[in-house]
Parts: sequence; C-alpha cells; structure tokens
Amino acid sequence: MMKELAAMLLLLFCGLGMRAQVVLYADKFPGGDTGEKISKCIQALPESGGICDARNFTGEQRSAAGFTVGAAAKPVQLLLGPITLVVSKPVVLQAKSSIVGLPSALGIGIAQGATVIKAGANTNLAAVVQIDGSLAALQDVTVDGNRKNNQGEGVGLLVNNASRAEIFRVTVQNAPGHGFEVFSKGASDSCCAKLQKVMAIANAKSGLYILRTGDIMVSLSEFENNGQHGIEINGSAGIRVEHSDLGGNLGDGINLYGTPSLPSSNEIILGNQFGNNHQADIALTGYNGGYSSTGLLISSNQFVSGTYRDPGKYDAIRIVDSAYNVISGNSFFASHAHYYRSCVNLSGKREKRDLVSNNNCQAAEAGGEAFIVTADTMFGANQGAK
Repeated sequence: MMKELAAMLLLLFCGLGMRAQVVLYADKFPGGDTGEKISKCIQALPESGGICDARNFTGEQRSAAGFTVGAAAKPVQLLLGPITLVVSKPVVLQAKSSIVGLPSALGIGIAQGATVIKAGANTNLAAVVQIDGSLAALQDVTVDGNRKNNQGEGVGLLVNNASRAEIFRVTVQNAPGHGFEVFSKGASDSCCAKLQKVMAIANAKSGLYILRTGDIMVSLSEFENNGQHGIEINGSAGIRVEHSDLGGNLGDGINLYGTPSLPSSNEIILGNQFGNNHQADIALTGYNGGYSSTGLLISSNQFVSGTYRDPGKYDAIRIVDSAYNVISGNSFFASHAHYYRSCVNLSGKREKRDLVSNNNCQAAEAGGEAFIVTADTMFGANQGAK
C-alpha cells in the first residue's frame, strides 16, 4: 500500500512539473586533490544549479587550482564538513550561490570552528575567498590568511562588486592585509551587504575595510586585535554598526573618512562596546575640500579605555571638521592609569553644529576637559562636563 502511494505521489509531482533538487557528492569524483574533486562536482551539476556535498572530506585537504562555486545563471550550494581546506588559489563565490560549513560558534585565536579555508604558505593570495556575484552567502566558515607564511596585503574575504552578500557566523583571521573587505569599483556596486555574528581578529590591517560602498549592516560581531582599525570606512555612507565589540586594535576602533563626492555620512553606530583600542575608539575626519563625513548618529555605546592606550593621548570620540552629528546616551569609563584625553572632542575651523547630550563621562584626565566642543555645539545634560 505504501509503495502504491509513493508511486502515485511521484506521478503527481511529475505531472505538476516538480523536480527533485540535484545533489552530487564531491568525494565520488576523480581528481588530483580535494579542490579538483569539488570543482568537478560543481561542473557536473545541471545549468539550473544544485548542491555539491563535500562533507565527507575531513581533516587537512588541499586545493592547488582553486575553484568557483556557481556561475552567473547557475546557483550552487557547496556544503563543507570538519575540514581545513588549504588553498593555493582563491575560492570564488558567484551569484545566488553559497558555501556553508559545519555550524559552530565563532572561533577566536587558536580555537576555531570545524570548517576552515586557509591560504597555503607562500601563495600570497590577493584574497582567500572572493564573492563575485550578487545575493551570494557565506556561512559557518573560518577564513585564515596565514600571514606568517605569506607576503603582500592579501585580504581574507573580499566582496568584489557584488551586491547584497550575506555573511553569517564567519571568522576571518591572520590576513596579511584587511580581514574583510567590501569593495565597489563604482559607487556602491557592493551595496547592502549584511555581516552578522562575524569575527575579524589578528589581521595585519583593518578587521573590516569598506570602500565606496553604502548601506552595509554589521551586527553582533567582533573586531579584535587587528593591526590597524577594527572597522575602516572610506567614502561609504549609510553604514550601520550595532551591538558589536571593537577592542584591542592598534589603531582606532572605527575610523571614518571620505570625499565630498564619496562621503562617509549618515552612519549609525549604536549599542556597541569599545575597549583597549590603542588610539581613538571612534575617529571621524569630515572635511576634504568640502564636507565629506557628516550626520552620524553615535548613541548608547559603552567606551572602556582598557590597559593598552597611552594615558591622556587619545579621545574616546574624536571628530574633526564635520557637522550635524548626534552624540547621545553614551557611557565612558577608564582607570586613572589609562584615562582618555577627553570623552568627546569636537574640533576644527569647519566643525558645524553637533548635538552632544545625555552622555556620562567618567574617563577623562583629572582636571582636564571631559567634553571639548565648539561654539556651535548644542550641548546639555551631560555628566562629567567641566
């Protein structure tokens, strides 16, 4: 009876034009290494797309030639298991395609999740993983740039002129250059990417670098111990950074700048924790031959000076020659040995009216100014002001 019912359902589905999803297994294909087997698995999928299941590969595996997941009109999902895939050429992700590793929490330091894509020694890759197509997704993967064994300024994960990428539970570490980079050749070609629960740690340059790209959303993420800034925003407007941790970076927690034609304006920085950055926690330069970075909302963040910053040398928030920023509801804390120069420092001949209100500063140098503002600043209800 059950067999007859199954046969009837199959005939019904066929009659409705429904087709089963195509799933191929990479370990069944020939190849000189795992990367070649994965590549042949992907190529064997029909033009309508499908799933290449590579979860049977475990431990350290190799990919000498690299491979591309999907094509412009062929969406492919690559499934990876508990593997460290050492690549000599980049892994490229195309439109509407995805790479999904074995789900795990974000790795930090030597403790990583189960699925790792790592640059081979002396490969000097421009990027370990590169997203080249819109609506692509990367999930549950650690990308390791192997900076101890590579030269140059290679990126861990590059979003390259590809809009609406989704990056979820991804750690990028040890890149010779930036950890994550979102790049647009034209204005906002890579717009609207979403980075959720990501980690950028121990990269030689900034943890996340955004160039000429607007409407990026970053949430519930960590940017730790990077060689430059936690997040660097260059000529990119409408960025939202919320409920994230930015600490231990050798430069600023967040560094913003732009040009009049490509401003870093109207960013929202909300509900984050900053601590142990070596310079400012948020640094904004707003004038480059014309107003280039204005209208930020910086609210409900916690700033903790930590033990790395030289006492009295840097401000928690430093804004130069900008305008119309709202800095409200933030809290600042520091020990006497590692105090901020000021909690908020607004300066420059071109700085126009900002709103600074309801902030609590318990972090400035004793006898110094908790808030340094201009004559145009709308200032009130702040605690700790001199």
